[in-house]
Amino acid sequence: MLTKQSAFDLKDLDEKTGTVIAFANAYNNEDSDGDISAPGSFSKTVSENAKRIRVLKDHDRRISLGVPKEMNASDPYGLLTTTQFNMQKEVARDMFTDIVLMKEHGLNAELSIGYDIVGRDEKDTRIIKEYKLWEYSFLTSWAANELATVGDIKNVKSTYGILEIIEKSYDLNYSDTRLKQIEEILKTLTLGPSADTRADKPEYDTDLIEKIKNSFKL
Repeated sequence: MLTKQSAFDLKDLDEKTGTVIAFANAYNNEDSDGDISAPGSFSKTVSENAKRIRVLKDHDRRISLGVPKEMNASDPYGLLTTTQFNMQKEVARDMFTDIVLMKEHGLNAELSIGYDIVGRDEKDTRIIKEYKLWEYSFLTSWAANELATVGDIKNVKSTYGILEIIEKSYDLNYSDTRLKQIEEILKTLTLGPSADTRADKPEYDTDLIEKIKNSFKL
C-alpha cells in the first residue's frame, strides 16, 4: 500500500456531531510525488469498496478515528469526504479538536490517502486514472498536495501567535492527556521581551515555535 499526503480544503465542520467534510485528494494537480490524480480516479473504488475504507491517524491501522459517512468521487475538485469522528475515543476527540483549533486560527491540518495504483495514463504516466483506496488518514505531520487544506502550524511564525493558540486550547474539548502535554510545554517556556510580536518589528523565538509544533503531535 502506498501513501500520499494532501493539505485539505475544509468544507464544513460540525462540533456538535463531530463531523468533518474535507477533500482527501485534489484532481488535475501535480503533487510533490509527481503524480496527477485524474477526475474519476476514485469512482470505482468508492463505489465498490466503500465499506472497507477506514479513517485512521497517521496511517496507523491500530488507531481508528471514526468512519467515512460519505465519499463523493464525482466532485470536480477532488475526492470529497464526510467523516464521522468517534468522539467517545480520546485520540479521535483530540484530533477533531486540533482541527477545530487550527480552523479558528486560519491554519491547515492535513490528510493522506493509503492506496494502490490500478492504472495510469499510457501517454502521460504522471496521471493516475484509477486508485484502489484502502484508507485516508488525518495527519500530525505536513502534506504533499498543496491544493487538497485546514494551513498548518508551520505558518505560525510568532511567539505571540503561538500563545494565542495555546490559550484557546484550554477552552476546547481536549482530553486531560492532551492538556497535560500542552502544560508540559508551557513549563519549559521562558519568554523574553521579544516574545510579544504586536510591535511593529516582531522577533521570532524559533526554538519555542518548534516546541509548540511538536506539542501538537499526539
